[in-house]
Amino acid sequence: MKLYFSLFGILVFAFILSACASPTPAVQTSSIEVTNAWVRASGGMDSMSTAALFMNIQNNGAAADTLLKVNSDVADMAQVHLSEMDANGVASMHEVEGVEIPAGGSVELKSGSYHVMLMGLTRDLKAGDTVTFTLTFKNAGAITIEAQTKTQ
Repeated sequence: MKLYFSLFGILVFAFILSACASPTPAVQTSSIEVTNAWVRASGGMDSMSTAALFMNIQNNGAAADTLLKVNSDVADMAQVHLSEMDANGVASMHEVEGVEIPAGGSVELKSGSYHVMLMGLTRDLKAGDTVTFTLTFKNAGAITIEAQTKTQ
């Protein structure tokens, strides 16, 4: 009987110690890495003010992911676009539902290809300004980045 109470006491003590231990904080890891993010300066404010966001997106994961949307407080609307040239040499640009980033691969959002259009700017973007964006991916979720404004 003494042995039973001793074991019971040890179990209760272990339970109390584990309850008092501080929990391990959750660490959010992402397989998505964004580099070289920059915004083309708008050059003024009017009703048609637009700018464009460019960047490199690297997927270090084992599964493909998709950039679904982009948000920023510097624009009323941000859309992922693709610029293309048809067989007759006519350029066009249109919104796309997303940009797939292959597993272990990367995609460059650049002029003349995939990019993010910022429409209805809420402030003038001058060279050297820093702009914050939230990129939403299908698998990785929301990732916040900062981009420098340039004139090139």
